[in-house]
Amino acid sequence: MIARSLKFFTLFALSAGAFFVSVAAIAGLLAFVVWPLDVFNHFQPILFTLTLIMFVGLAIFAKTQPYRGFVISIIATGFVASSLVIVPEVVGGYVNQRPDRVEGETMRLMTYNIYAKNHDFDAIYAAVEKEQPDFLLLQEYWKDHRQGLSPRLEELLPYFVYCQGGKRSFLGIYSRFPIEPIEGNDCKTAISAEQRHSIIAVKVQAEIPFSLVTTHFDWPIPAERQYTQMDKVASALNGIDGPLVVAGDFNSTPFSYAFKNFATKSDLKRATWMIPTWPAPPTYPLPMPPWLQLDHIMTRGNIDTTAPWRGENGLSDHFPLIVDFKINAESVSD
Repeated sequence: MIARSLKFFTLFALSAGAFFVSVAAIAGLLAFVVWPLDVFNHFQPILFTLTLIMFVGLAIFAKTQPYRGFVISIIATGFVASSLVIVPEVVGGYVNQRPDRVEGETMRLMTYNIYAKNHDFDAIYAAVEKEQPDFLLLQEYWKDHRQGLSPRLEELLPYFVYCQGGKRSFLGIYSRFPIEPIEGNDCKTAISAEQRHSIIAVKVQAEIPFSLVTTHFDWPIPAERQYTQMDKVASALNGIDGPLVVAGDFNSTPFSYAFKNFATKSDLKRATWMIPTWPAPPTYPLPMPPWLQLDHIMTRGNIDTTAPWRGENGLSDHFPLIVDFKINAESVSD
């Protein structure tokens, strides 16, 4: 009796889970028709794994027809839907692999969401110092972080600009080279500013000048808010001429149609493929590996990059991303 009840409960749980997981995977695939459904695509790595596990589980435990065929058909449909989102990204990661080294003199960029609740300035600085970047792009760089970090960061990177305002407007760029704000820069320096979101856009006075942009998008829920921010940033980027490097916390995975459309609208080439950056220990009570790529590095123009890598998280909930790159002379005329 107990064994039969346990089997019934297991089958019921698997069937219910299969239905909801499959619907979510299918909804994500169809987001190109109903764009708010795109939120499900951020979770496609989980949906893909769950549909596969449930397909195997139901194939083993479900014996009665037509029940068996019905539920397996549902979960198989969900698995195929998730695969159609996941597989192109995996293939793209292999096709667009970057080398470990780039010939010639390179510069190093580090983008890092330091986490608003992280006040271990020594850990944050140690993570930066270890990588010795030429450019440091910071998100969730609140006033107290700036007071605790800026004096030390300026010794490494003497040129800087910062934003503060709404929730996603706390940003900073530190540079080894002189920088100057350019059109598209909508930084606010008053903490009373009402805007949630900012863009830092600067011209870097290196041997070959180029532009550098960082931003921090809101979460993809509600979808309309992030869509609006993406359109705003894409418009700003399209007003910037010459070689360009864009990096930051986009709160969007590469499986999102909205993110792909943003990169296409901005004519950006992704340097980061299949590098999960969130979550990072020990900021969450349950130990787990990073499984979402929320941070991205992208370029426009004739720019060579190495394969980006994760740095030490410095007690943040994000891992930083680092990349070495070189601006080619031909890029200036692109």
